[in-house]
Amino acid sequence: MMKRSILIGVGLMLAPGALQAQLEDLDVVDRLVAIVGDSAIVQTQVQEEIQRMQLGGAPVPAPGTAEYDALFQQVLNRFVDRLLVLQAAARDSLLRVDDETINERVTEQITQLTSQFGGQAQLQEALSAEALTLAEYREILRNDQRVRQIEQLFYQSRLRDAPPAEVTEDELLERFQEARGQLQQRPKLMTIRQVVIQPSATDAAVDSARARAEGLLERITAGEDFAELAREFSGDPGSAALGGDLGWFRRGRMVREFEEAAFSLADGQVSDVVQSDFGFHIIKVERMRPGERNARHILIVPEKTGEDLSTAREVAMQIRQQAEAGASMRELYDEYSDPAAPDSITFAFEQLSELPPAYSLLRTASAGEFVGPLEYEVGPGEARLAVISVTEVREAGAYTFEDLRGQLAAQLQQERQIERIIEELRALTYIDIRM
Repeated sequence: MMKRSILIGVGLMLAPGALQAQLEDLDVVDRLVAIVGDSAIVQTQVQEEIQRMQLGGAPVPAPGTAEYDALFQQVLNRFVDRLLVLQAAARDSLLRVDDETINERVTEQITQLTSQFGGQAQLQEALSAEALTLAEYREILRNDQRVRQIEQLFYQSRLRDAPPAEVTEDELLERFQEARGQLQQRPKLMTIRQVVIQPSATDAAVDSARARAEGLLERITAGEDFAELAREFSGDPGSAALGGDLGWFRRGRMVREFEEAAFSLADGQVSDVVQSDFGFHIIKVERMRPGERNARHILIVPEKTGEDLSTAREVAMQIRQQAEAGASMRELYDEYSDPAAPDSITFAFEQLSELPPAYSLLRTASAGEFVGPLEYEVGPGEARLAVISVTEVREAGAYTFEDLRGQLAAQLQQERQIERIIEELRALTYIDIRM
């Protein structure tokens, strides 16, 4: 029974489609419990979801009781909300699922199930008992992952511009009390402030890079292939091998100078040379649609020498001396720091391995100490130097309300915003609950 429980309840949501076709396909013994726009929900879908909840350890009242009916209604409402989101997402031409990610997650699920069942033969046997082949089950999982990704993308797009929702102090305290019993011990934490120095190229190197970019622009204007030139000359390690392809992006994803140029271009147009903190860009918009661009670029990065790195080391030492003399780390950050690096970080000691290796020196640091300059690389030949002030070290212990205030506020606010989105969708959609 436990093995079969893993297979139950996957892919239960009917995707938006022609309602009449769905109704014609329904088994006559099944019961239609809701119509949402052009989609139907049947009783067995809700019952199977409740069964999955029960097999997962959730308490489920006995069928036929008022408590079971209330749970059925609650689960049905979740189905309705999901269908509302799927139907709205289907009308949003900017939402694109990532099939590669979906396939990776499905493969992970199949691998995990194969291990749990003791081998592929045993998994296929269990699937046969459910009248499914492995290929059919894989498709069910793929559909389930696709639905989840569509929901996530839809909410991300709507929440981006959603107005803030009010959250009171009493609500935050209530949520904290609800979660308190389930919280694990807080790990040992450290909070730091930092100033990160990025070595700067000389004026001569900048002028040389600009001249190289302008020469490439002339070749593009003369008719040479943009993608081929990007593969040969671009200094962007993430896109050069792809012919400079950046895919689709919205506003807010790129640095300001790049974004302003890209969103001023139409299909097939190429920009002038654009300077940013990364270097010099040439941008070609392949396709455009409202609020989004699909583009390529060529990045020419000014070359930096050992002398530039030495100068940056001297600046970093001067910054540490100023900080030790009482200068504000925030003001030093505003004046000197690479803006791509955060000015403040709070992390668990177990997460030190996720930071650049040079940060391991923080393991023995105490509150009030200055550390650095710490030198590390962010890419081939791209060094950074960090001057760090350790502002707080907190030993492991129970989470306090203040520890979680920001997280709880963000969580509650997002819940309120999602509720408002669902209310708007319900107001615009025909819904018939047949209970």
